[in-house]
Amino acid sequence: MTAIPGSGNAAAKKYGVVALSVLILAAVLLFPRFYQPEGRAGEALQSSEVISAPACDFSQGACVASRGKLSVELAVETPVLASYQPLNFSLKVSGMEPESARIEFEGVDMFMGVNELALQPAGPEHFNGTLALPGHAHAMAWRARVQLVQAGTLVESEFVFDLK
Repeated sequence: MTAIPGSGNAAAKKYGVVALSVLILAAVLLFPRFYQPEGRAGEALQSSEVISAPACDFSQGACVASRGKLSVELAVETPVLASYQPLNFSLKVSGMEPESARIEFEGVDMFMGVNELALQPAGPEHFNGTLALPGHAHAMAWRARVQLVQAGTLVESEFVFDLK
């Protein structure tokens, strides 16, 4: 019996393609388990309900979201509140001692991309951070979702404000 010239090479290529496909599929399925954005690695958080602040105007001072003994105070310590300008956010928490704090910003009426700010500790129950938010030709409403983590539990509060 005679072998077809190059048939062994074709079989090797076929098994090579199958093996490569299996590796790519395994990487796609397993990658999300090993990759976590910075600041979230290893966190298995239990979220409670969101604590909303009443209408917020940072030009008038700090805004407060509270429920029971928990109080979350968010302020912008920047003289000019405008889009594309660095905004200095100050967060004070009472009623819990969070291990970390971050803010996710989202446009209320329009998608404005992913805007996240990991706050830095600035003393007991106090965090700071600076971020410039994108804008629009007119004033637009933003939602700042403050995320506090303590002992694997996520506590969220949100503040809605306008920015020109």
